[in-house]
Amino acid sequence: MVSASLSGIAGAILAPILPQLALDKLLKALVKYLSGDEPSESSSTEVDKLRQLENEREALEDANLKLKIMQSEVRKLHKRDKQNMRLILINNKLRDVSYEIQDLEDDLEYMELQQKVEEINLQDETQMSQSRRRKRLSWFSWITGQSSDKRRRLSSSKSLKLSTDDLVNKMRNIVKQINCIDSEMNTEIKVDELLKQIALNGVYDPWGGQHQVKENQGRVTTSSINERKIYGRDGDIKRLTALLTKPINAVGNNISVVSIRGMGGIGKTALAQCVFNSQEIEDYFDSKVWVCVSDNYDRFRIIKEIIDSLSIDDDNTNLAYDTTSNLDLLETKLRKKIRGKKFLLVLDDVWSIEWQQLLGSLKSAQMELVKVLVTCRDPKVLGSLDGINRIVLEGLSGGECWSLFLNCVFADKNPDNYSKKLHDIGKQIVRKLNGSPLAVKTVGRLLGCSLTEKHWKDVLESDLWRLEIDVNDIMSALALSYYHLPQHLQLCFAFCSVFPKDFKYDMNNVIDMWIAHGYIQENGSSSKTMKDIGKEYYAELEAMCFFERNFPYSKMHDLARSISHGETYIYEGRKDEKISKIVGGMCAFLSHEAFKRIRVLVVFDPNMQEFPDTIANLKYLQYLDLAKTNIKSIPESLCGLYRLRVLKLPLLHTLPSLFHNLINLQEWDLLQTDNKIYLRRKLVYPVKKGGNYMITQLRNMNELRGVLSIEGLENIDNMKETVKAKLKEKHHIEELSLRWTNTVDGCKLEVQEEVLEALQPHPDLNYLFIEGYMGSKSPSWLMTLALRKLREIELNKCRNWASLPSALGLLPSLEKLILVGIENITIEIDDSMTVMFPSLRILVFRKATVSFQGMSSSSSSTTVKRCKLFPCLKALTIDECDGLNGLPWQMLSSLDNLRIYASPGLQSQVPGCLQSLNSLTLLEIKGLKIENTDIVAQQQQGVLLPNLRGIEIKSCGNIAFLLAVLLHVPSLERLSISKCSSVSLAALGQLSFLTYISLEEVEVTVVDITPVFPSLHSFELKKASMIIHNMPSSSVATKNHNCFPCLKSLKIVGCDELNVLQWPMLSALTHLYITNSPWVDDQFPGCLYGLSALTQLELTGLKVKTFPAEVMATLHALKYLRLEECNELISVDGLQALSCLTKLCITKCPQFTTWWFMEQITEQGVFHPNLFAISIDSCENLESLPAWLHCLPFLKSLIIINCPKIHSLPEGGLPSSLELLWIKECDFGLMERCQQEGSPDWLMIQHIRQRTYA
Repeated sequence: MVSASLSGIAGAILAPILPQLALDKLLKALVKYLSGDEPSESSSTEVDKLRQLENEREALEDANLKLKIMQSEVRKLHKRDKQNMRLILINNKLRDVSYEIQDLEDDLEYMELQQKVEEINLQDETQMSQSRRRKRLSWFSWITGQSSDKRRRLSSSKSLKLSTDDLVNKMRNIVKQINCIDSEMNTEIKVDELLKQIALNGVYDPWGGQHQVKENQGRVTTSSINERKIYGRDGDIKRLTALLTKPINAVGNNISVVSIRGMGGIGKTALAQCVFNSQEIEDYFDSKVWVCVSDNYDRFRIIKEIIDSLSIDDDNTNLAYDTTSNLDLLETKLRKKIRGKKFLLVLDDVWSIEWQQLLGSLKSAQMELVKVLVTCRDPKVLGSLDGINRIVLEGLSGGECWSLFLNCVFADKNPDNYSKKLHDIGKQIVRKLNGSPLAVKTVGRLLGCSLTEKHWKDVLESDLWRLEIDVNDIMSALALSYYHLPQHLQLCFAFCSVFPKDFKYDMNNVIDMWIAHGYIQENGSSSKTMKDIGKEYYAELEAMCFFERNFPYSKMHDLARSISHGETYIYEGRKDEKISKIVGGMCAFLSHEAFKRIRVLVVFDPNMQEFPDTIANLKYLQYLDLAKTNIKSIPESLCGLYRLRVLKLPLLHTLPSLFHNLINLQEWDLLQTDNKIYLRRKLVYPVKKGGNYMITQLRNMNELRGVLSIEGLENIDNMKETVKAKLKEKHHIEELSLRWTNTVDGCKLEVQEEVLEALQPHPDLNYLFIEGYMGSKSPSWLMTLALRKLREIELNKCRNWASLPSALGLLPSLEKLILVGIENITIEIDDSMTVMFPSLRILVFRKATVSFQGMSSSSSSTTVKRCKLFPCLKALTIDECDGLNGLPWQMLSSLDNLRIYASPGLQSQVPGCLQSLNSLTLLEIKGLKIENTDIVAQQQQGVLLPNLRGIEIKSCGNIAFLLAVLLHVPSLERLSISKCSSVSLAALGQLSFLTYISLEEVEVTVVDITPVFPSLHSFELKKASMIIHNMPSSSVATKNHNCFPCLKSLKIVGCDELNVLQWPMLSALTHLYITNSPWVDDQFPGCLYGLSALTQLELTGLKVKTFPAEVMATLHALKYLRLEECNELISVDGLQALSCLTKLCITKCPQFTTWWFMEQITEQGVFHPNLFAISIDSCENLESLPAWLHCLPFLKSLIIINCPKIHSLPEGGLPSSLELLWIKECDFGLMERCQQEGSPDWLMIQHIRQRTYA
């Protein structure tokens, strides 16, 4: 049972009602319904019934006005007295009638959709039988159920229509309920007026006592520090102090706003109080003022409080402004008070953006500077001021949360005097509180009243929201956030109580469920879809901390359940209980009257093999998820759920024959059983010969949206069948994929051409992908400008496609064209046009032979003169193409990125094709044999590729020629050469702007004194050699020569000889990676000595046994160390000298057995204060974890994988700061004990938030 205190809080918040509870939508539906064809004059009974409907509609018009007034009055009165149970009951009745209204709206929509389906099906049947054209059905004959046998036969389920009498009765019931509620509301208004009169007469305060919640009364804070110590906020305190004391650099502006943001109870006020009262802030500011704004902004009150605070030390405080009601007089006084001063103003607990009015009052004051510190929950309060000067508070870490918990529970008592089991229970409780300081303090006070295991266990096993304690401190803080939400967001948040706590949900699924329940309403004046609006709702709730990204529901979930108490029912089955055993089976479940009104149904039962026909009873259903079942088919009756918008299914063996009747379907997801990937908003529809997977099943589903992929098109026999799919009418489809798979000789090419012709998409299509088409013709709809909004087209493995029509080059929105696996295709150009491919930015040719008809590389070409081609082209990729003919390189003046891979058809065009590419910044050439021709002429023409920043050369012949060309590129910054002939370091040294060099499988020759690379920051050598020739290795000049004075990152992989590197010269090095390079073994680890700037070190395959402490002690900045496949590594003794180490990874080191010793740690005092992550992987001879783990104050992550000889956790335990623990492929007994509740190992780790075993 919910506690009294919690009931009071829940009662103080009105249960949310459907958005804009009014009959507007229902009235529009009725008008539409009544505007149908009139019945025949002889049908007097039907005429009377329609008159009754019209009369009830007029009554609803009157009731609609009453509803709007009542909603406004309920909110107004409730704001004055939040414990008025009469108002809460009235509100609940309004909520109930809202459900009745929604049901009737949905009934009318269902009937409209059903009629539409019947008309479509009858029309299809008529066309098939080539009979005379069907006469239009009247609304009257439809609603009275006088449908023909043929129409009944076409219906997918039994009739769920309402008769006219049913409609009249439902409308009367709604009007009756509204009138009754209105009567009660009028009485309540009269009572309120009487009570206000009593209060004005001074008789007594009718809203006093425990139920008093005045409009201007709320949570009040002061600058006084309530906490002896602020836990876990040291970094935030330092940062906030720095922000408040930082000079203001903006010219003409001496006001700066700093914000603290976070959910209720997270510690915003405590942090502000701590900094406000610090000596550093006291010394920096001349004056400082604290004002609690709360949820009722009052500009007059705030300014007066500021003046009062600044006037405490004045000799005469009884001035005119003390009693004035003149705001201008107060602001004038305020400006005088702060003139010439450094002033700090704290505005605590701000809820409205109106506080920014105060900035106007301050700007005109002639003060030295003003810092305004704002604490709030909602980022919208800050508006455009929510910039870099902000602190977003999150929950405390595990260690800090535990320390705060001990302080709150035991106070001045010694926690060590109490049993270990009591501590273990406490750690489990702390874990449930998810780092909330307020929750820790509140629950801590409760536990401190009785330090017994029984009491603590009772608390542990109770949900926080059900505790029979005073949870006012927690819930009131959270409820205040909820109370300030707009009503539509209150609905959305309260709905989320149906999810289990810590349920990892998908945003899109949640939004779909909101839509199904009617919580999201489209705005007729906006182009935004309900999905777009839902994403905005979700973002607002997330910004207000109602959703937590890593742990979606915790304290907020408790609040949601308390708000929705009595509105939701959650069945929590036993561990092994299957849905099929609940309420007498699924059939009875779906037939039960209580479930016929549901809008969302999600079934999680892998043992479910079939679904009952009674699903047809759920005519309001809009969201159905059966993906986590094992059904192989769905009943025919499901096809009568015309309002179904979202359907998620496993891959079925067969579809119902009337599946096409689901005309309202917007998202239809199939779970792909081969790779278990759930394709969001993507329907992959496989056309098959059997199982009712005909393409005609798509014919009526014109509301489908997102991505549609149709596979198995080779299974279509004729064009007529394809036309029925009506792809041209599916205006919400943004991306369309058409695939022919397993094409055999039996599938005629003429049929494929006819099928593609019939698959014309809607003009709004953005993306088109065609794969496996064996025809040679283009469809007619690509020969016109029908697809004006098409942005991307890809043709893949369409090897016989002969030509792309010139109309494709005229599409105004086309940005990307990809041709793959086409034997010989021609791109046609209309040379009469001014521009072709006006918006194309990306062009890709792969394994294709392409010709441009009408284009010429000659500058004298008529086409080139008259028609501008590819004016916006930024990226061109040519990959394994045998031929590329007629491409006018000289016209690609905007080209930014060029990739040419193993395309023999381009060998004769490179490097001549590069001459005019003046905008090119990135060039990649791979697998080309380039002839050394005309190089002198190239160089005489001036600078080649003046804007080139990066080049990659791979597997190319005549590298010397390419390098000679590169020497004339002064702007080159990045160079990558791989699998080429030898390269001269001296030649590379002439490129003085190089910041990055990568050499792979290249021999680098160094002759005489090596060059200097003054700008080089990153150097990568992979299977390369670099040897000084023609100079003694002992030369003083060589040893003292530093080729790389600015080198920051050095990566050496698989290199045998590198005698150019002088380690002592690499003083600027910050990142070093060495992998399987034997030449380093003799120099390591002594070569590391003195690399004081090194922050990241990764070693793989080195013959290192240990690490001398005297070397490690010189690595003052090292934060990350990774050791992998160091087969001779025995001990990591010496690493304790790395004072800045934050992350240590040891992987595949089979001889590693020894850590450094506990005695060394004791001697050195505080040990590795910054280490937060340790990972040990595949060290099969390591027998134990280090005994000093519990001494690491900030360790958050511990990962142990494939270490079979580690049989136990360290005796000293694990640090309380630990948040993530992985134990995988380790001793089975250890993993079992860690999961066995109550075992010593489980108790040692149960406080850790994320634990994984495998």
